[in-house]
Amino acid sequence: MSIEPPPSRYRVVERGRRLEVIDTRATNGTPTRRPAGGTRPPRGESGADGVFTTARFYDDKAPRRIALDAAARDRLGRLRLIAAIAAMAWVMLAVWQPWVALAPLPILASNGPRGALRQRLTRWLDRYEQG
Repeated sequence: MSIEPPPSRYRVVERGRRLEVIDTRATNGTPTRRPAGGTRPPRGESGADGVFTTARFYDDKAPRRIALDAAARDRLGRLRLIAAIAAMAWVMLAVWQPWVALAPLPILASNGPRGALRQRLTRWLDRYEQG
């Protein structure tokens, strides 16, 4: 007496030298297709279609999707680069002087400065949503 497992929900097919995963139990009746590599942009990132999804951490009106033009995508990319460099500099400084790691805690713990910064970022994002 042998028991066989149920059929797989997913089917992998090759189309044009690319693997596609097909969900055979899609809710709308048609199979869902996407590349096997999982190339979907992460949350809070802008994808190839130029749409940026915001997060509640820095946007009062989040989650919302904002369509960005090429100039706005370039500006966002530069801001991300600056933020990454600042974060790496802060980590290196915190390794050298451990008390530096605790310095932003009072600012992050209180709602006043964090709320004011979030409001400014929300207004800044509103310009891109309207334009």
